Amino acid sequence: MLGLTVIRMLPIALALFGSGTRLPTFLFLGWFGPRGLASILFVLLIVEAAEIPHRAELLSVTATTVALSVLLHGLTAAPLARVCSRLAARMGECEESRTV
Repeated sequence: MLGLTVIRMLPIALALFGSGTRLPTFLFLGWFGPRGLASILFVLLIVEAAEIPHRAELLSVTATTVALSVLLHGLTAAPLARVCSRLAARMGECEESRTV
């Protein structure tokens, strides 16, 4: 699951490149970035399009990984939001403190 998180941070890094956001914001967005539903859709497309062995196991592993991801990110949402808020308050005038 750590690999999935690190890989997911790459497109977020590209999207934030040049935006002036700081490391805590990048890490927060990387941790809570896109997940889950796309994995389930991809595995369903693969299972439907190809006759591959162990289809049931593939679906089970994907669903379990997504469920654990949802649980883990749900448990960490409030504590990490508080930490990110405190860090942003200490950053002073920066992109994170601008009104949107």
